[in-house]
Amino acid sequence: MGSIMKSVMITAAVAAPFFLATPSLAEEGGRIVPVPKRALYPGDVITEEMLTSKQLSENENASAFITEASGVVGKTSRRTLLPGLPIPKVAIREPVVVRQGKAVSLVYESDTVRITGLAMALQSGSVGETISARNPDSGVVIHGVVMADGSVRVN
Repeated sequence: MGSIMKSVMITAAVAAPFFLATPSLAEEGGRIVPVPKRALYPGDVITEEMLTSKQLSENENASAFITEASGVVGKTSRRTLLPGLPIPKVAIREPVVVRQGKAVSLVYESDTVRITGLAMALQSGSVGETISARNPDSGVVIHGVVMADGSVRVN
């Protein structure tokens, strides 16, 4: 029984200086990241007023999260974001410009010709994304890139 007690006291004596010398997280200066003030739902456009800051602990991987408010303001959430939790990079996207089931303008341009037409978007899309749209007259599915004005450029 005496040897167990000595072992515990020796372990405590060796470990104590380590714990006393470890600075708190605030002293270590963990990465400050933007977090939602309230729950944000899929499709919500994120504004500066919706965000506050939080310091990550050293064991949280900052590279998986948005680290600057400017990287998220004006974008939309893909999924529900909970208040006070860091925002994963994969949880945001550019705002949707084309909505599934809505009419879109198709545009084909070359050096000598410009052709426009209407189609039904088969999926939602943000600027720069490739989406599918169906020609309502022929039923043909066309793929194109979403433009900032809400049209779809066809190649």
